[in-house]
Amino acid sequence: MNQTSNVKKVDILPLSNDYVFKRIFGKGGNERILKSLLEAILKINIQKIEVKNPEIPKETINEKLSILDIKAEINENTIIDIEMQIGNATAIDRRLVVYNAKLIAGDIKISQEYKDAKDTIVICIVNDSIIKRNSYLNLAMLKYEKTEEIRYVDMGYEEEDQYFTKMCKYYIIELAKFKKKKPRVGDLLEKWLYVIGGDQKMIEECKNDNEEIKEAVDQLTEMSADEYARELYEIRERSRLTYNTEMNEAKRKGLAAGLAEGRTKGLAEGKAEEKKEIAKKMKAEGLDIKLIQKITNLSEEEIKSL
Repeated sequence: MNQTSNVKKVDILPLSNDYVFKRIFGKGGNERILKSLLEAILKINIQKIEVKNPEIPKETINEKLSILDIKAEINENTIIDIEMQIGNATAIDRRLVVYNAKLIAGDIKISQEYKDAKDTIVICIVNDSIIKRNSYLNLAMLKYEKTEEIRYVDMGYEEEDQYFTKMCKYYIIELAKFKKKKPRVGDLLEKWLYVIGGDQKMIEECKNDNEEIKEAVDQLTEMSADEYARELYEIRERSRLTYNTEMNEAKRKGLAAGLAEGRTKGLAEGKAEEKKEIAKKMKAEGLDIKLIQKITNLSEEEIKSL
């Protein structure tokens, strides 16, 4: 009998879960794996990489609003924050700007000058499609608006500066768009996105082409068989589902309350209009204003204005 036939097959945990993502890419000793992913996204050669927050405090797993991001420094001159976003991506632009500001503020020391501030990159991978652009990978930087003709001054520049600064960069990767395209495996980024997206057929193909991907998949398989790791994953999933349920329930209650208030207000306004119509007819018949006021409960001013 084949000895492997008795081995229980386990479902592979999804890398699109932020806890699983950080366990694989942010774990101490897995710098090669993270380096490979970052090189694929940034299209640069990384000589040195250091993960700044490899630990995952257990108490954060059950916190519905906690962010399990990975902070790293590359080539000793760039600070990176990379996050697998599994929840609501509302106001993602503002949130990523705040992340970037915190990276800068947290790095520069009082004794340093502004020129010593390191470049910062925020990378956010989301399951959904959230940006009105025809690309699953979008890079944003701070650009100048086009020069208005009325403000034009001939300074002799054949080509104007296009960017205010390239110091702050934002990368947003949308897995929903990638899955819709279903590209043929070409570059390293596509391989990684097939793995992160959980396409089991493509994972088998991609891991045979790249050592770091194979190492990541092997560790993911091992992690998936670990009961404690699965328990933490399930806690994280329950926390996310609880948060989504609470938010949706709050919206439903708010909508129901709004509708009830609207109906009450509508009925009240309808009755008021009906009283005014009755008062108008009684006034046209020449009835005394005091009598009309007594019957309709309208004020004397309201009746006189009809």
